[in-house]
Amino acid sequence: MSPSELFTLIISVALTVMVFSYILGGRLFFGIATHILIGVSAGFLALVVIQKVILPYLFTPLADPANPGFLLALVPLVLSILLVLMIFRRGTQAGAIPLAFLGGVLAALAIIGVTRGTLAPQILSMLGRFEPGKLMHEAQPQWTAILEALMILLGVISVLFVFHHRGQSKAGNVIRPVFLEGIGSIGQIFIGITFGALFVGLFSSALLALISSLTEIIRFITLWF
Repeated sequence: MSPSELFTLIISVALTVMVFSYILGGRLFFGIATHILIGVSAGFLALVVIQKVILPYLFTPLADPANPGFLLALVPLVLSILLVLMIFRRGTQAGAIPLAFLGGVLAALAIIGVTRGTLAPQILSMLGRFEPGKLMHEAQPQWTAILEALMILLGVISVLFVFHHRGQSKAGNVIRPVFLEGIGSIGQIFIGITFGALFVGLFSSALLALISSLTEIIRFITLWF
C-alpha cells in the first residue's frame, strides 16, 4: 500500500469513527466531521465554479474588448458588483436586483425542467398504456395490461384529488364532497406507497455506505493487527 493510500485510509476511518461517535453522545467529534464535510464541499464547489464558469465566461471575454462576448460579459459583472454591495447597508436595495434576476431564472429553469423532464414524459407514458396494441393481442384483450393501465390512471387521478382545494362555509367549517374525500383517501394510499419506496431506496443506499465504511475500518484494523 502506497503512503497516499494509507493516509487516505486513515483519514476515512477517523472521519467514520467521528460520525459514529454521535451515537454515543460525542457531538463534538460529529460536529467537527460535519464542518469538515461542509467546508470541503463548499471549497470544491467554489473551485468548480471558478474554473468552469467565472474564468471562461467572465474574465476571458473581458480580457479582450474586441471579443464579441465582451459586452455580454458586462451583464454578469454588473450583477455581481450589485450583489457584493449587499454587504453594506446602503447596497441592500441594489443587491435585490441580481437576486430577483437569479430567482426568476431558477424558477423558469425549474418549471421547464419539471415540465419537459417529469410531467410530460409521465403523461405520455400514462396515455401510452391505453394504446390498442398494448391492450389487445390477436383480437383478445390483455387483462393484465388493462388492469395496469387502469391502476395507473386511478393513481394519477386520486393523487390529484388529494390536493383538491377545500372550500369553507360561512361558519368556517371545511366543505368537501364525500366522493372527493373517498378518492383523496385512495390517493393518500398511493402517496404512502411512493414515499415508502423512496424510503427503502434511501435506506438501502445508506446501508451500502455503512457497509463500505465498516469494510474500510475492518481493513484498517487487519492492516495494523
